[in-house]
Amino acid sequence: SRVSEDNAKIIAKKYFDCDVEKVLYAESINGCLAMIKSGRADLMFTSDILANYIIQRNPELKSSVLDKNMCIVMGLRNSDVQLRDSLNSAITKIKESGKYDQLYKTWIKDLPAGQEPSLTTIEKNADSETVYVGVTGDMPPLDYISADGKPAGFSIAFLGEVSRAIGKNIEIVVVDSQARYAALEAKKIDVFFWMFMPETKAAHARFNAENEEEAAFTKKFITTEPYCAFKPAFILKK
Repeated sequence: SRVSEDNAKIIAKKYFDCDVEKVLYAESINGCLAMIKSGRADLMFTSDILANYIIQRNPELKSSVLDKNMCIVMGLRNSDVQLRDSLNSAITKIKESGKYDQLYKTWIKDLPAGQEPSLTTIEKNADSETVYVGVTGDMPPLDYISADGKPAGFSIAFLGEVSRAIGKNIEIVVVDSQARYAALEAKKIDVFFWMFMPETKAAHARFNAENEEEAAFTKKFITTEPYCAFKPAFILKK
């Protein structure tokens, strides 16, 4: 949703050495997988985190992981610098405390296939300000909708720790993946929880300089420091 089809083809060739004939769009991860399984699409681009989750649950699929490093950040409106800074401080505290490693092990590394747990509601304080955070429920195991119909996954567990660290309530808002940036602009949410970015600020600056669409995007939005690292991956049929 951040790039046009023509630009997606250019990016795939320039940065991943992949010749793309056609870009197909789907409303969800399941829609992408259905196109791969039916032969309507050859592959989908994602992270190794999601690819590992998918192939554990779909033995007819495989992944091809690229030897590149990227990261996941939170996105905010460019006017919300103070909130961005408080989130950055929270990310640092959570990592330094060792809690981050515990959450990663529980919700990503050791998440049981077919028995994905739900998560209790993030605690709230009636006297605290509320920050509205958008998730899609469609990027497992970072975030998914559990069997009880509630958002769950690493994102929600991590946001519980963020809420305590910044002293503000966090209200989870499920948004459509393709509408996440529109929801930010319309102030329906204050933060969108996951955005893929180049691993370093220098790499992102180069990407901006070489990509007009990304440069226009970063005029509207700012991002936190990375809170999760990954390698790009393709999912395809065996």
